[in-house]
Amino acid sequence: MVLIELMFGLAVAVFLLLVLPVVLLMAGIAGVVLLWFVAPAALLAVLALWLIFPAFHSTAAVLLLIVIAFFLLERRSHYRAYRRP
Repeated sequence: MVLIELMFGLAVAVFLLLVLPVVLLMAGIAGVVLLWFVAPAALLAVLALWLIFPAFHSTAAVLLLIVIAFFLLERRSHYRAYRRP
């Protein structure tokens, strides 16, 4: 029984060592692509909020997070509406 458990543990370790680099590479590529599209919009938003609220950095950050959350919720609600038959 112990030998079966050791073999199973070895199989899991080999699987993780083979799959983990590929998954991390795909996550890195996905992160770069997402950053490519999101970064210009985020930089413009940060610049606009910095110009509107020059002394209130935390307020500007909270407002930016709220706006991003509203956009995500709005997109999610449209996605649900189109999926219904």
